[in-house]
Amino acid sequence: MDVDCKESGSTATAWQCLDVIDNAHKRTVRSVAFEPTRGHAIATASFDGTTAIWEKTDDSYECVATLEGHENEAKCVAWAPSGQLLATCGRDKSVWIWESNGENDFDCISVLMEHTQDVKMVLWHPKQELLVSFSYDDTIRVWKDDDDDWVSAATISGHTSTVWGGAFSPQGEYLASVSDDRTVRVWAQNANQEQQSGSEEGFYYRPDTSYRCVAVVPDSVHSRAIYSVSWCASLATGEQQPKADLGYLATGCGDNSVRILSVSRKEGESEDLDVALVCTQENAHGLSDINCVEWNPKYPGWLATSGDDGVVRIWHLEL
Repeated sequence: MDVDCKESGSTATAWQCLDVIDNAHKRTVRSVAFEPTRGHAIATASFDGTTAIWEKTDDSYECVATLEGHENEAKCVAWAPSGQLLATCGRDKSVWIWESNGENDFDCISVLMEHTQDVKMVLWHPKQELLVSFSYDDTIRVWKDDDDDWVSAATISGHTSTVWGGAFSPQGEYLASVSDDRTVRVWAQNANQEQQSGSEEGFYYRPDTSYRCVAVVPDSVHSRAIYSVSWCASLATGEQQPKADLGYLATGCGDNSVRILSVSRKEGESEDLDVALVCTQENAHGLSDINCVEWNPKYPGWLATSGDDGVVRIWHLEL
């Protein structure tokens, strides 16, 4: 079955700008994240080195806290599923973890310095307080609170160039990562360790945990660096959906294109996964790089993208 990527048309929901936060930062705003439990607050990370917390009032957003500590550019901000923890990362090679104490008060509870180059992105596990960071040093690190002390639980190596970011599968058992080396890699916890421990499948912490690559999309599929990836459970409801029992990846690339990849378990006893190209949208933002892709978490088949052209586009995949 052919699947085409098409930009949303006149039948799609109309998007309207409800508010603009002017002069939020002194330099580029690189990352934004909604607080996950109520959705009334957002955090913004900027190249001015600060992270701002904005609370929704009756008719606008008000800055209620400014988190300072990074020596220079803050590259990403992410909320933990509980809404109690916030992670930031930056060009200064560090990952900071902040704890909300209520009343818009945040304390830094850990500064993690194990990366040797810029940290491009931080990402929380969807169901656990487990943090993952992606770096210019070509590695991925898994962080976990161990007796009130955040530690590096694992270092994941395999990419041969900058790791720009990643996305967990909807249930959190797999992690996809994208890189300047033009590959997409999918990681799972070492199966032998799972069998020895008798634990359930998934990304979780134990001392000396290791992870293995269970799928690689080769560099022949993407012609330039891959900057962003997002993972959704399905593209549509009903029987028309192409088979992909682990969902779909969307990738945003430096070759100006968006690609959709299906993820499936292989038949038999193999622990590896099949990742196959479903469709490509060339020049999704004209001649501009695609910096971010994000599936809508509630409505299957809807995708948002942003690019160097300063535009956000909403797409719907029609089967």
